[in-house]
Amino acid sequence: MTDAPGYVTPYDMTTVPGSGCAVTPDVMPWHHRTGDGTNAPRTADSPFVLGQNYPNPHTGETTVPFTLLIAADVHLDLFDQLGRKMAGVVRKGRSAGPQNIKLNLNGLGLPAGDYIYRLQVSTRFGIYQQAKSMTIV
Repeated sequence: MTDAPGYVTPYDMTTVPGSGCAVTPDVMPWHHRTGDGTNAPRTADSPFVLGQNYPNPHTGETTVPFTLLIAADVHLDLFDQLGRKMAGVVRKGRSAGPQNIKLNLNGLGLPAGDYIYRLQVSTRFGIYQQAKSMTIV
């Protein structure tokens, strides 16, 4: 990487896991504890951290952990690999802090496979979303 002709920036660039963002070694990503007690990196512009569902893979019942940094309304949607919405849960007026949404998908008759879950958080500052994958066996 060059800043000016003949000048090479002496930074050793690395990638923040899961973000695709390159940062210099002196940049420390923020971490927050998720509902399942693990640490997760947080982007500076997101008012929440979405954790990995557990157990994963699962047979129809699973928990999706997330941490809200400010009070918000949340929408959790489940999509198949073709992008079709298979299920949705709405929770209004959630307070800041660790949260969990338990999903019981047994009654939906979903076939085994990989699915995408997306958490959409609505705050007074805007609407934010993150997604992860889960596996039903």
